[in-house]
Amino acid sequence: MKFYRIFRQNLIALCIMLCSLNVVADSVDAHTYIGSLTAELQQALQDGLEQDLLKDDAYLDKVIDELILPHIDQEYLSRRVFHPRWDDIAEANKADLAQDAVISSLRRTYRVALNAYNGQTIDIGKSRDKPAFSVVRVKVHTNNNAHLMDFALRQTEGEWRVFDLSVDGVVFSKTLNGSIRRNLESDDVDSVINAITPDET
Repeated sequence: MKFYRIFRQNLIALCIMLCSLNVVADSVDAHTYIGSLTAELQQALQDGLEQDLLKDDAYLDKVIDELILPHIDQEYLSRRVFHPRWDDIAEANKADLAQDAVISSLRRTYRVALNAYNGQTIDIGKSRDKPAFSVVRVKVHTNNNAHLMDFALRQTEGEWRVFDLSVDGVVFSKTLNGSIRRNLESDDVDSVINAITPDET
């Protein structure tokens, strides 16, 4: 969990810059989609940084709910997080609850990430295009080094949706899935769902 916390706080911030504008999938490929988002979002976050808006939780939640979450394939990501128990969750009619838990986790993660933005620069690398999905590589420059981020996208209802990402080879959904591995073995579906919701203390 310590590694996951560092991973999400220091690096996942850049995911936000790449998932927040609506681009029709039929008109662009995945590489163009990611490239078109980068410049505008980087400027938007820079403006927020300069105006000290990134410290306001209400503002951050508004940005997350309006600009970020609609561009993530939420159900598919939830399936990956709760694998191999998703079918059990669906059969118990708790798929919506499970997805809400994933989205709540994302919202907490992104709130921290947006607040931590400090003017990083981004370069768009190559795209690996497959029949079912594409992966676009992004290089994130920091003060001391650079990190490689891979964004997995697929077309859903005519639009690109980000369904996973990795940072320096560490996959977001697999990291969260691994953090609840013990809970996934439980017979109690509610325990499985609640495993990704930390106690608020």
